[in-house]
Amino acid sequence: MIRQTESKKYRYEMRNEIEHIIKNQKIDRNLFHEVAKWNYERVIRKIYYSFCDYKKYPTIQVGYMWTRFRENLKSTELICTDWADWDLYISQIEKLLPKKKRSFFYYLLVDGGWVYEGTLECMQQVLKEYPIWMNDFYVIPKAKNISWMIVHCEDGACMCRVWN
Repeated sequence: MIRQTESKKYRYEMRNEIEHIIKNQKIDRNLFHEVAKWNYERVIRKIYYSFCDYKKYPTIQVGYMWTRFRENLKSTELICTDWADWDLYISQIEKLLPKKKRSFFYYLLVDGGWVYEGTLECMQQVLKEYPIWMNDFYVIPKAKNISWMIVHCEDGACMCRVWN
């Protein structure tokens, strides 16, 4: 079971904001879109069981998921933001990719449990407009086996890549 820690109103605010950005930025929905609802649980479970200590935290929670990561994960150095440099900060996601594949599809998981997929270019276009107060997000390769993930932590105003 996946547990939501945010109120339903707040969760839908997140989705509504992303949908508003997609529409206003005229982002091609073939290149960035919400994952089919019937696929949400599979994607979230795949992410959770790839990186979280599910023995210690058996209930899947998307909010503050980074607090439940396994202790043995490796990570890159942190990239930090002062919030005034948000566009530059989001552009630096590319530095965290293990392989530079801009046309490859990635998952974007945002607090509230919303899952999107698309190219890095479109994802960055959305994230640059994404309100800073919307909390954490995760960028994951859309692949059979997930070996790494980029984590943005709003509390720490930073991001890094983690892997097994």
